[in-house]
Amino acid sequence: WWAYAPRSTCIEEVMSERRDAFLARLDTARAELDAVIGAVSPEGWEATVDGAMRRVDLLAHIEWWERRGSYEIRTLLAGGTPEVGEESLDALNERVTIENRGRGAAEVRTAEAAAWAELRALAATLSEEQLYDPGAFPWLEGEPLKKMIKVESSAHWSDHLNHIRRSEEHTS
Repeated sequence: WWAYAPRSTCIEEVMSERRDAFLARLDTARAELDAVIGAVSPEGWEATVDGAMRRVDLLAHIEWWERRGSYEIRTLLAGGTPEVGEESLDALNERVTIENRGRGAAEVRTAEAAAWAELRALAATLSEEQLYDPGAFPWLEGEPLKKMIKVESSAHWSDHLNHIRRSEEHTS
């Protein structure tokens, strides 16, 4: 059927499948994070899980990076350049932790879920070219936007899943 199908239709279908598969992988990773979050007891959110970070601090950290990803996408789509501060990644993460201290677990869980929903919704609006073309956004220095989305979501969650899961087993 390939030889007889209109080329634009076939290409669009393949591209759509590629984007859909990427979104499905994000959704699968998110389901794992949601299961881990859902398994945390109410008291468990105050447990120290990574250095001096409490579980609630870690989830607020994840929220911040998801929001950063949404900001970067919106800025790039508008033709702008996302602002980047002078501080190191470690200093930035420390600042984010300090700024989020004192937030309750329920608030952070709700806000993090909303941050993910926003990032996921933005990712779903992107074209194949916007997601996969390494030259689509010069600010990304040759990397496809898909990689940035993954770094701000599923790859980042993977970095922290064991902190959340392991410590719950030891602190409950």
